[in-house]
Amino acid sequence: MKVTHSILVVGLAWLLQSCYPNFTDMPLEQVLNERVPATYTIAQVKNEFLTSATNRFSAYQIKSNEPVVIEGIITSDDNAGNIYKYIVVQEEGDNPQAIRISIDAGSMSGIYPVGQRVSVTLNDMWIGSYGQSPQIGTYYYNVEKSREEPGRLAKVLADQKLVPYGLPDPKAIVPKEMTIAEIRTSGSELYHQLVIIKNATFTGKGKDNKTSLPATITDAEKIFAPPTDGVGYPQSREITDGTGSIFIATSEYARFANKKLPTGTGDIVALVGWYNDKDENIDPTKIYHQLTIRSLSDLTGFTFPE
Repeated sequence: MKVTHSILVVGLAWLLQSCYPNFTDMPLEQVLNERVPATYTIAQVKNEFLTSATNRFSAYQIKSNEPVVIEGIITSDDNAGNIYKYIVVQEEGDNPQAIRISIDAGSMSGIYPVGQRVSVTLNDMWIGSYGQSPQIGTYYYNVEKSREEPGRLAKVLADQKLVPYGLPDPKAIVPKEMTIAEIRTSGSELYHQLVIIKNATFTGKGKDNKTSLPATITDAEKIFAPPTDGVGYPQSREITDGTGSIFIATSEYARFANKKLPTGTGDIVALVGWYNDKDENIDPTKIYHQLTIRSLSDLTGFTFPE
Protein backbone atom coordinates (compact mmCIF):
# COMPACT_ATOMS: atom_id res chain seq x y z
CA MET A 1 0.00 0.00 0.00
CA LYS A 2 2.84 2.40 0.85
CA VAL A 3 4.45 1.75 -2.54
CA THR A 4 1.13 2.36 -4.32
CA HIS A 5 0.55 5.59 -2.39
CA SER A 6 4.07 6.80 -3.18
CA ILE A 7 3.55 6.12 -6.87
CA LEU A 8 0.25 8.03 -6.75
CA VAL A 9 1.84 11.05 -5.05
CA VAL A 10 4.79 11.13 -7.45
CA GLY A 11 2.44 10.73 -10.40
CA LEU A 12 0.23 13.59 -9.27
CA ALA A 13 3.24 15.80 -8.62
CA TRP A 14 4.49 15.12 -12.15
CA LEU A 15 1.02 15.86 -13.53
CA LEU A 16 0.89 19.19 -11.70
CA GLN A 17 4.28 20.20 -13.02
CA SER A 18 3.92 19.01 -16.60
CA CYS A 19 0.25 19.60 -17.39
CA TYR A 20 -0.72 22.45 -15.09
CA PRO A 21 2.24 24.85 -14.94
CA ASN A 22 0.14 27.61 -13.38
CA PHE A 23 -0.70 25.47 -10.35
CA THR A 24 2.67 24.03 -9.35
CA ASP A 25 2.59 25.95 -6.07
CA MET A 26 -0.64 24.26 -4.98
CA PRO A 27 -0.14 22.02 -1.93
CA LEU A 28 -0.42 18.39 -2.95
CA GLU A 29 -2.69 17.69 0.02
CA GLN A 30 -5.15 20.19 -1.46
CA VAL A 31 -5.31 18.18 -4.68
CA LEU A 32 -5.85 15.01 -2.64
CA ASN A 33 -8.61 16.52 -0.44
CA GLU A 34 -11.83 14.57 -0.44
CA ARG A 35 -14.96 16.34 -1.63
CA VAL A 36 -17.58 16.97 1.04
CA PRO A 37 -20.95 16.38 -0.66
CA ALA A 38 -23.41 19.26 -0.61
CA THR A 39 -26.43 19.03 1.67
CA TYR A 40 -27.91 22.36 0.57
CA THR A 41 -28.08 24.43 -2.56
CA ILE A 42 -27.15 28.10 -2.27
CA ALA A 43 -30.80 28.97 -2.86
CA GLN A 44 -31.83 26.74 0.05
CA VAL A 45 -29.24 28.34 2.33
CA LYS A 46 -30.53 31.82 1.50
CA ASN A 47 -34.16 30.80 1.90
CA GLU A 48 -33.63 29.09 5.26
CA PHE A 49 -31.02 31.23 7.00
CA LEU A 50 -31.19 34.71 5.44
CA THR A 51 -34.16 35.68 7.59
CA SER A 52 -34.87 38.93 5.78
CA ALA A 53 -33.40 39.13 2.30
CA THR A 54 -34.86 42.60 1.74
CA ASN A 55 -32.93 44.27 4.56
CA ARG A 56 -30.18 46.47 3.21
CA PHE A 57 -27.77 45.32 5.94
CA SER A 58 -28.14 42.29 8.19
CA ALA A 59 -26.36 39.30 9.74
CA TYR A 60 -27.77 35.92 10.78
CA GLN A 61 -25.90 32.93 12.15
CA ILE A 62 -26.27 29.63 10.32
CA LYS A 63 -27.39 27.25 13.07
CA SER A 64 -28.31 23.63 12.41
CA ASN A 65 -27.88 20.23 14.03
CA GLU A 66 -27.18 18.79 10.59
CA PRO A 67 -24.27 19.64 8.26
CA VAL A 68 -24.97 22.67 6.08
CA VAL A 69 -22.64 22.18 3.10
CA ILE A 70 -22.61 23.85 -0.30
CA GLU A 71 -20.43 23.03 -3.28
CA GLY A 72 -19.28 24.99 -6.27
CA ILE A 73 -16.46 26.28 -8.42
CA ILE A 74 -14.42 29.43 -7.88
CA THR A 75 -15.18 32.15 -10.44
CA SER A 76 -13.37 35.07 -8.76
CA ASP A 77 -9.75 36.08 -9.35
CA ASP A 78 -7.92 38.70 -7.28
CA ASN A 79 -4.64 38.71 -9.23
CA ALA A 80 -5.45 42.04 -10.92
CA GLY A 81 -6.41 43.71 -7.64
CA ASN A 82 -10.05 44.42 -8.48
CA ILE A 83 -11.30 41.76 -6.08
CA TYR A 84 -10.19 42.12 -2.48
CA LYS A 85 -10.55 39.72 0.42
CA TYR A 86 -13.38 37.62 -0.93
CA ILE A 87 -14.05 34.71 -3.22
CA VAL A 88 -17.11 33.80 -5.26
CA VAL A 89 -18.40 30.23 -5.34
CA GLN A 90 -20.84 29.35 -8.12
CA GLU A 91 -22.72 26.10 -8.39
CA GLU A 92 -22.41 23.87 -11.43
CA GLY A 93 -25.28 22.31 -13.32
CA ASP A 94 -28.75 23.58 -14.12
CA ASN A 95 -30.10 26.76 -12.48
CA PRO A 96 -26.95 27.53 -10.49
CA GLN A 97 -26.64 30.30 -7.96
CA ALA A 98 -23.50 31.91 -6.56
CA ILE A 99 -22.44 33.41 -3.26
CA ARG A 100 -19.70 35.72 -2.08
CA ILE A 101 -17.59 34.57 0.88
CA SER A 102 -15.60 37.27 2.67
CA ILE A 103 -12.20 36.19 4.03
CA ASP A 104 -9.73 38.40 5.86
CA ALA A 105 -6.75 37.56 3.67
CA GLY A 106 -5.28 38.76 0.40
CA SER A 107 -4.00 36.82 -2.60
CA MET A 108 -6.83 34.33 -2.28
CA SER A 109 -6.37 33.16 -5.87
CA GLY A 110 -3.18 31.42 -4.79
CA ILE A 111 -5.32 29.06 -2.71
CA TYR A 112 -8.62 29.25 -4.55
CA PRO A 113 -7.77 29.85 -8.23
CA VAL A 114 -10.38 30.20 -10.94
CA GLY A 115 -11.87 26.79 -11.66
CA GLN A 116 -11.06 25.33 -8.24
CA ARG A 117 -13.89 23.20 -6.87
CA VAL A 118 -14.68 23.64 -3.19
CA SER A 119 -16.95 22.29 -0.49
CA VAL A 120 -17.98 24.82 2.15
CA THR A 121 -19.35 23.82 5.56
CA LEU A 122 -21.46 26.75 6.71
CA ASN A 123 -22.43 25.69 10.23
CA ASP A 124 -21.90 28.55 12.73
CA MET A 125 -20.85 30.95 9.99
CA TRP A 126 -22.96 34.02 9.25
CA ILE A 127 -25.01 35.02 6.24
CA GLY A 128 -26.30 38.51 5.72
CA SER A 129 -26.98 41.35 3.36
CA TYR A 130 -24.56 44.11 2.44
CA GLY A 131 -26.38 46.71 0.39
CA GLN A 132 -29.07 44.02 -0.11
CA SER A 133 -26.47 41.67 -1.59
CA PRO A 134 -26.18 38.32 0.24
CA GLN A 135 -22.75 37.39 1.58
CA ILE A 136 -21.27 34.77 3.85
CA GLY A 137 -18.69 35.55 6.52
CA THR A 138 -18.67 36.28 10.21
CA TYR A 139 -20.61 38.65 12.46
CA TYR A 140 -19.65 42.30 12.31
CA TYR A 141 -21.19 45.32 14.01
CA ASN A 142 -20.45 48.53 12.17
CA VAL A 143 -20.18 51.06 14.99
CA GLU A 144 -19.91 54.03 12.66
CA LYS A 145 -23.15 53.08 10.87
CA SER A 146 -24.86 51.45 13.89
CA ARG A 147 -25.78 48.29 12.01
CA GLU A 148 -25.10 44.56 11.78
CA GLU A 149 -23.56 43.24 8.60
CA PRO A 150 -21.50 40.26 7.37
CA GLY A 151 -17.80 40.59 8.13
CA ARG A 152 -14.67 38.81 6.95
CA LEU A 153 -13.83 35.33 8.16
CA ALA A 154 -10.47 34.88 9.83
CA LYS A 155 -8.17 32.97 7.49
CA VAL A 156 -7.65 30.19 10.03
CA LEU A 157 -11.43 29.65 10.23
CA ALA A 158 -11.80 29.79 6.45
CA ASP A 159 -9.18 27.05 6.17
CA GLN A 160 -11.35 24.85 8.39
CA LYS A 161 -14.61 25.58 6.61
CA LEU A 162 -13.54 25.50 2.95
CA VAL A 163 -12.24 22.30 1.38
CA PRO A 164 -10.72 22.73 -2.10
CA TYR A 165 -10.41 19.44 -3.94
CA GLY A 166 -8.98 18.28 -7.25
CA LEU A 167 -7.16 20.34 -9.85
CA PRO A 168 -8.52 23.72 -10.98
CA ASP A 169 -10.54 23.48 -14.17
CA PRO A 170 -11.10 27.00 -15.58
CA LYS A 171 -12.65 25.55 -18.74
CA ALA A 172 -15.52 24.23 -16.64
CA ILE A 173 -16.71 27.81 -16.12
CA VAL A 174 -19.10 28.97 -18.83
CA PRO A 175 -20.42 32.53 -18.28
CA LYS A 176 -24.13 32.93 -18.82
CA GLU A 177 -24.86 35.04 -21.91
CA MET A 178 -27.27 37.84 -21.03
CA THR A 179 -28.30 41.26 -22.24
CA ILE A 180 -28.15 44.23 -19.91
CA ALA A 181 -31.95 44.39 -19.96
CA GLU A 182 -32.11 40.77 -18.81
CA ILE A 183 -29.64 41.42 -16.00
CA ARG A 184 -31.51 44.48 -14.75
CA THR A 185 -34.86 42.69 -14.71
CA SER A 186 -33.51 39.56 -13.03
CA GLY A 187 -33.97 38.69 -9.38
CA SER A 188 -31.51 38.10 -6.57
CA GLU A 189 -30.81 34.59 -7.88
CA LEU A 190 -28.41 36.22 -10.37
CA TYR A 191 -26.30 38.01 -7.75
CA HIS A 192 -22.59 37.08 -7.92
CA GLN A 193 -22.99 34.89 -11.00
CA LEU A 194 -20.56 35.16 -13.91
CA VAL A 195 -22.15 36.50 -17.10
CA ILE A 196 -21.08 37.61 -20.55
CA ILE A 197 -22.57 40.62 -22.33
CA LYS A 198 -22.09 40.66 -26.10
CA ASN A 199 -21.67 43.75 -28.30
CA ALA A 200 -21.25 46.21 -25.45
CA THR A 201 -19.73 49.69 -25.51
CA PHE A 202 -18.40 52.06 -22.88
CA THR A 203 -20.40 55.30 -23.03
CA GLY A 204 -17.74 57.47 -21.41
CA LYS A 205 -20.05 58.28 -18.49
CA GLY A 206 -19.69 57.68 -14.79
CA LYS A 207 -22.24 57.51 -11.98
CA ASP A 208 -23.93 60.13 -9.83
CA ASN A 209 -23.76 58.47 -6.40
CA LYS A 210 -26.71 60.50 -5.13
CA THR A 211 -29.10 59.46 -7.89
CA SER A 212 -27.51 56.14 -8.97
CA LEU A 213 -27.84 57.35 -12.57
CA PRO A 214 -25.25 57.89 -15.32
CA ALA A 215 -23.40 61.19 -15.14
CA THR A 216 -21.02 63.15 -17.35
CA ILE A 217 -17.34 62.94 -16.37
CA THR A 218 -14.30 64.87 -17.52
CA ASP A 219 -11.88 63.51 -20.12
CA ALA A 220 -9.31 63.00 -17.35
CA GLU A 221 -11.80 60.81 -15.49
CA LYS A 222 -12.41 58.54 -18.47
CA ILE A 223 -10.34 55.80 -16.90
CA PHE A 224 -11.57 52.81 -14.95
CA ALA A 225 -11.09 54.21 -11.45
CA PRO A 226 -9.61 57.61 -10.56
CA PRO A 227 -8.12 57.95 -7.05
CA THR A 228 -10.59 58.70 -4.25
CA ASP A 229 -8.05 60.16 -1.80
CA GLY A 230 -8.33 57.15 0.46
CA VAL A 231 -12.13 56.89 0.54
CA GLY A 232 -11.81 53.61 -1.33
CA TYR A 233 -15.26 53.14 -2.83
CA PRO A 234 -15.41 51.60 -6.33
CA GLN A 235 -15.71 53.89 -9.33
CA SER A 236 -18.54 53.21 -11.77
CA ARG A 237 -18.40 53.48 -15.55
CA GLU A 238 -21.46 53.04 -17.74
CA ILE A 239 -21.74 50.47 -20.51
CA THR A 240 -24.59 49.75 -22.91
CA ASP A 241 -25.51 46.99 -25.35
CA GLY A 242 -28.53 48.56 -27.02
CA THR A 243 -30.99 46.97 -24.57
CA GLY A 244 -30.12 49.15 -21.59
CA SER A 245 -27.21 50.45 -19.55
CA ILE A 246 -25.43 49.28 -16.42
CA PHE A 247 -22.30 50.14 -14.45
CA ILE A 248 -18.92 48.44 -14.25
CA ALA A 249 -17.43 49.07 -10.80
CA THR A 250 -13.64 49.18 -10.40
CA SER A 251 -11.45 49.62 -7.35
CA GLU A 252 -8.91 52.41 -7.43
CA TYR A 253 -6.42 49.75 -6.29
CA ALA A 254 -6.96 47.57 -9.36
CA ARG A 255 -3.85 47.25 -11.51
CA PHE A 256 -5.81 48.61 -14.45
CA ALA A 257 -7.47 51.47 -12.52
CA ASN A 258 -5.59 54.15 -14.48
CA LYS A 259 -6.18 52.57 -17.88
CA LYS A 260 -8.21 54.66 -20.31
CA LEU A 261 -11.67 53.33 -21.08
CA PRO A 262 -11.70 51.21 -24.23
CA THR A 263 -13.42 52.27 -27.41
CA GLY A 264 -15.41 50.31 -29.95
CA THR A 265 -17.65 47.32 -29.33
CA GLY A 266 -16.78 44.11 -27.57
CA ASP A 267 -17.79 41.37 -25.15
CA ILE A 268 -17.62 41.71 -21.37
CA VAL A 269 -17.36 38.89 -18.83
CA ALA A 270 -18.22 40.05 -15.32
CA LEU A 271 -19.52 39.10 -11.90
CA VAL A 272 -22.99 40.50 -11.26
CA GLY A 273 -23.31 42.64 -8.15
CA TRP A 274 -26.04 44.69 -6.49
CA TYR A 275 -25.75 47.58 -4.06
CA ASN A 276 -28.58 49.54 -2.45
CA ASP A 277 -27.68 51.30 0.77
CA LYS A 278 -30.36 54.01 0.76
CA ASP A 279 -33.73 53.16 -0.73
CA GLU A 280 -36.46 51.44 1.28
CA ASN A 281 -38.25 50.71 -1.98
CA ILE A 282 -36.52 49.88 -5.25
CA ASP A 283 -36.71 52.71 -7.78
CA PRO A 284 -36.88 51.15 -11.28
CA THR A 285 -35.28 54.26 -12.80
CA LYS A 286 -32.09 53.76 -10.79
CA ILE A 287 -29.26 51.35 -11.55
CA TYR A 288 -28.47 49.21 -8.49
CA HIS A 289 -26.69 46.45 -10.38
CA GLN A 290 -22.94 46.77 -10.72
CA LEU A 291 -20.60 44.50 -12.63
CA THR A 292 -17.07 43.55 -11.57
CA ILE A 293 -14.50 42.50 -14.15
CA ARG A 294 -11.68 40.39 -12.77
CA SER A 295 -9.03 41.73 -15.14
CA LEU A 296 -8.77 43.37 -18.55
CA SER A 297 -8.79 39.86 -20.00
CA ASP A 298 -12.53 39.90 -19.33
CA LEU A 299 -12.87 42.50 -22.09
CA THR A 300 -12.48 41.23 -25.66
CA GLY A 301 -12.88 42.95 -29.00
CA PHE A 302 -12.34 46.48 -27.70
CA THR A 303 -9.62 48.96 -28.64
CA PHE A 304 -7.56 50.27 -25.74
CA PRO A 305 -6.15 53.80 -26.19
CA GLU A 306 -2.48 54.28 -25.40
